[in-house]
Amino acid sequence: MDALLLLSLALLALAARTCQVRHRLAAWEIVWRARSGPFVIELRRHAHLCRLGRDSLEFPQPREFRVISLRAGGIPLWSRQAIVGLPAEADARIGAVSAGEFDHLFDPCFRRAGTPRPLRFSARAH
Repeated sequence: MDALLLLSLALLALAARTCQVRHRLAAWEIVWRARSGPFVIELRRHAHLCRLGRDSLEFPQPREFRVISLRAGGIPLWSRQAIVGLPAEADARIGAVSAGEFDHLFDPCFRRAGTPRPLRFSARAH
């Protein structure tokens, strides 16, 4: 009985985490997506005005957020986020900033050109 309860709680926590991640990233633009069977790797982006935790600046600044995530069957397994501060002139048109406009500010794995080749997760027979 105790094992069944623990298993149920673990599955409930996994479902809650999946719903939380999907809700947070639902409005973010998909830059690229690669799929192999049940596995999906995707890069999403979002640009807006915000202040970060212990930001010393008085007003919100234009920033772009990008997230690479790995999902198996819709369940998030891994993610990595990058945040870049945008120039002040992007403030007035933050909703219209395109994915390629400040692409050069990100690490190579977070760029549009960083689209992976088709994934091969299955074992090969030799």
